[in-house]
Amino acid sequence: MLFLLVVLVTPVFSLAMEVQYVKRVVDGDTILLNNHRLVRYIGINAPETAHGDKRAEPFGDAARKYHLDLLANKRVFLAYDREKTDRYGRTLAYVYTHDKELINRRLLEQGWAYCLYKKPNIRYHQSFLMAQRYAMQHQKGMWRGWKVRKQVILGNKRSRRFHRQNRPPGHNIARSNRIFFSSIWEAFWEGYAPCRHCFPMGPHAIDNDSKQ
Repeated sequence: MLFLLVVLVTPVFSLAMEVQYVKRVVDGDTILLNNHRLVRYIGINAPETAHGDKRAEPFGDAARKYHLDLLANKRVFLAYDREKTDRYGRTLAYVYTHDKELINRRLLEQGWAYCLYKKPNIRYHQSFLMAQRYAMQHQKGMWRGWKVRKQVILGNKRSRRFHRQNRPPGHNIARSNRIFFSSIWEAFWEGYAPCRHCFPMGPHAIDNDSKQ
C-alpha cells in the first residue's frame, strides 16, 4: 500500500510523517484509519467509553466528543517513536492535524487525557506532563471541580503507575521502586497514571463527584 511521507523540520529534528485519513474516532485516544488500521496515541490515556458490557468511565464520552470535534478535518499525519505497534496490533503514533498541531498534547492540555509513561516511547513525556499540569492548574476537562482528598497513594517509580495502598499490585512493588503520594492529584501531578486493577472505572469514578 502506498502512502505519502511529509518531513516536518524543526530546530531540533526532522520528523518523517505519514499522511492518512480518519475513518472513525473510536474514543479519546484511538482512531480508525481508512486503511482499517487502529491507531493508539502514544503517551496519553483517555477515559474509556462504553464497550461490550463495560460502562463508560466518567468523562469518557466527553473526551471522545472533543476528540471528534478536533478531527473535523479528517486528514492526519502520523509520526512514530521506537515501538510502532502494541501487543494488540494497534499502531502507536504521535498524531498531528493538517496544520501540524500534535493532538496527543492538545488532548492533555485541554484536560481530556492524562499522561501515560511507557518505555521506550517517551520522546515527549516531559512536554506532555507540562501540558497535563497546565490543564490541572486551569481545571480543564476532567480536572474541573476535582476535590483533592488526602489518602496514601503508592507509586511505582519504574512503571510510573499509582496504586491504592491496600491493593495487591502495590504489595509486589520492590521497596527501592516505591514512592508515596498524599493524594491522587499529587500522583497525577508527578506524571504517574492509575493502575487499572486498583481503579477499574478510573480515579474519577471513586474520588470525585464530577459528572460528564
